[in-house]
Amino acid sequence: MAEIRTSYVDSGNLSRKVVSVSAGKAHTLALTGDGSVYSWGRGTFGRLGTGSEHDRLSPVKLGFGSGDDRVKIVGVAAGAYHSLALSGNDTSFFVFILE
Repeated sequence: MAEIRTSYVDSGNLSRKVVSVSAGKAHTLALTGDGSVYSWGRGTFGRLGTGSEHDRLSPVKLGFGSGDDRVKIVGVAAGAYHSLALSGNDTSFFVFILE
C-alpha cells in the first residue's frame, strides 16, 4: 500500500453537504458528499490529521493526495485519541496520529 500524506486547507466554514459526522473525545470529523473530510477540536496526539497538535475551532479540510492521485473518502470514525478514514478507491484506510 502506497503511503499518502494528509494535508489541510483551513476552510473557515463548511459549505458542502455533510453526509456523515463522527465525534471523538474532544474532536469531530465530518464527511461531505464529494468525499472530502473536515476535522476540528483538540489537536492533541495529531488526531485532527493536520500534521500538528494545534487545536482548531472551526472545520479544517483535509487533503488525501492531489490531482489524479486524490483519494475519495467514504467513511470516517473518531476515537478518543485518533481518527480513521476509509478510502473508496480500494481497501485502504488512514489513521490520524502524530508521528
